[in-house]
Amino acid sequence: MVRCGASQRSAATMLGRDAHNFLEEAGCCRRCTLIFLGNRSDDLYGDSSTLYEATEAAIKRLNGQSDEVQDLTQNSSTSNTSTEKCLSEDELVIKKTEENENSSKKQKYAVCVGCIGVLQWGASKEAIARLSQAIKDGGHDAEGFSLSLSLPASISLRVHRLWSLLLKDYPQFPVAKGREDHIGTIKDVWKNVVGPQLEVATGKTFIHGTYHGFVLNVVCSYVNDLEDCKIMNDLCKKVFATRQKQHRKYANSIYSKQAIDAAFKKLSDSEVLKVCPAPPVTPSEGITFASLYCQQAPMYMAGRYNKYSRDLPQTPWFVEGERKLGSSVQELMCDILNKTVHAEEIKFSSSGREDVDVRCLGNGRPFVVEFINPQRTKLSRDKISSLQRTINDSTKLIRVRDLQIVEKKDLKNLKEGEEEKTKAYCAVCIAPKGYDGSALEGLSKVTQLVIHQKTPLRVLHRRPLATRPRTILSMTAHPIDQHFFKAGAALHLTTQAGTYIKEFVHGDLGRTVPNLGGILDCEVDIIALDVEATERLVFFHVDDLPSAHCTSAEPGQACARPARPSERRKHSCGRPTGARATPGQGVCGVHWDNLSKTRHMKPVEVASSATGGAQILVNPGRMQDHDRLNNTKRKVLSAEQNGAKEKGKQRERG
Repeated sequence: MVRCGASQRSAATMLGRDAHNFLEEAGCCRRCTLIFLGNRSDDLYGDSSTLYEATEAAIKRLNGQSDEVQDLTQNSSTSNTSTEKCLSEDELVIKKTEENENSSKKQKYAVCVGCIGVLQWGASKEAIARLSQAIKDGGHDAEGFSLSLSLPASISLRVHRLWSLLLKDYPQFPVAKGREDHIGTIKDVWKNVVGPQLEVATGKTFIHGTYHGFVLNVVCSYVNDLEDCKIMNDLCKKVFATRQKQHRKYANSIYSKQAIDAAFKKLSDSEVLKVCPAPPVTPSEGITFASLYCQQAPMYMAGRYNKYSRDLPQTPWFVEGERKLGSSVQELMCDILNKTVHAEEIKFSSSGREDVDVRCLGNGRPFVVEFINPQRTKLSRDKISSLQRTINDSTKLIRVRDLQIVEKKDLKNLKEGEEEKTKAYCAVCIAPKGYDGSALEGLSKVTQLVIHQKTPLRVLHRRPLATRPRTILSMTAHPIDQHFFKAGAALHLTTQAGTYIKEFVHGDLGRTVPNLGGILDCEVDIIALDVEATERLVFFHVDDLPSAHCTSAEPGQACARPARPSERRKHSCGRPTGARATPGQGVCGVHWDNLSKTRHMKPVEVASSATGGAQILVNPGRMQDHDRLNNTKRKVLSAEQNGAKEKGKQRERG
């Protein structure tokens, strides 16, 4: 065991020199020695001469000497050894001087027994070159950077052992908080030594301290880390034996830094010394960089979208691992955005969601796209506007408006809007056996209707079973013929987490009560559903955003703002967009302002049913919708006609 405290000189006057000699003999590098001696100043970041002067000053301070400079020639042998151990940033290379070549004494390895080379090779020219190349290869547009360092667990173990030995030989050695923050100090020293050099090499500003804009994460590894840490099995048999048995829980972290630090807090120095009476073995190899990973803070891009297709889910749709449908709202916009941003991962979220067969019209649904580790974050307003136009020109299935970059704190507004929003819907409903017209007119008198919905059968496989109260603020409905009627734009809902409109219409086998069928006292089903307005604007300010404003709603488009009175165009019937339709009057498109406050929806085709010319909602380019509606009506009418014929035959027989 190396013992440098056996000198007969007074411990009070030679404590600093003896402690320094002990650490140097044990194999600590100059910076680690200075950290043990209690130095936490900027001198730790200096060159060899600065480190040497700071070490002598620390020794004098611990010795209790005056500020007068000590005659260093008295310790020339120690000084020469110290100079050899801190020649430059490349301490792993042993100086081959004439004195060393002629010396019969065997030269020690230069790898520090404490930091295992973190403050030696880890700050060398070779290391700086690798780190700077990693930043350049990342391709991120950040102007500044910070550093994050992950060390092998054995460094923490070695530091604890050295402190136990130091305090055994020199009980009066001042500990203060130096022992607790030792590892943190090693990291800080490395960052402040390496950071300025990387700043010169990369042209990016080094930011020390808490900065999450752009971080270079450095993970160090040590080839003998596991072997070093196995000694913990003898120091804390019970703790680490348990961790080894729980191999699934601690698969890669049986000997983690946190576990070692927690164990040493419970161990006394005497217990440590019983198992580890000598300093740690000098490493044969230093640390290496196991991984270098550049990470830029997430960027958030928000806006509103309209969805015009009844075959388009909001996000990629998979059932039991099988893809359903070819695309989604998320993919149609995010694939284009990410060609510019170049993010590793994308997370899409919105204020609620519509079913795959439900369109989202009106002012659109608020959404946020989170770009994880984006390479490009500095986007001008013109560039964002260009991206919005590119999305809108690439497809007619969706349209994006009010695209903007927002901050993370703004995301809470999106979820708050989801909890408290008021939404307007428009539905085309069918009563196969007919309905009472007076009951239909009476729906307008129903306000603040509280319904109770059990989790619908169609989503029960992915949603917990619960009964949720929901409030319908108002309803209005207008007849199309004796079987079809428009009910909606219609259903203004106040909802905390979403109301199931389809289930409210047909009742979901009695799981939603009351329901529209029960109120009308007839069987009712839903044919088509549109979200027409999301009342809550969340955090978007349309007038201040780069939007593709248009003055009228053309086929395949949606206005970015309501059309002004002077800008409103007239439909073929002569009634301007936005004019109110009265019950029984033909309705052009879905500008049904009698059912909704919104005046800038996408026009849809108006198809006449086979009986009476009533007009119903049909998706553009979706003639199968039209066919499905007409086929349903034909079946209803056929059944009625057959029933009438059968009754006529019975009367003839009678």
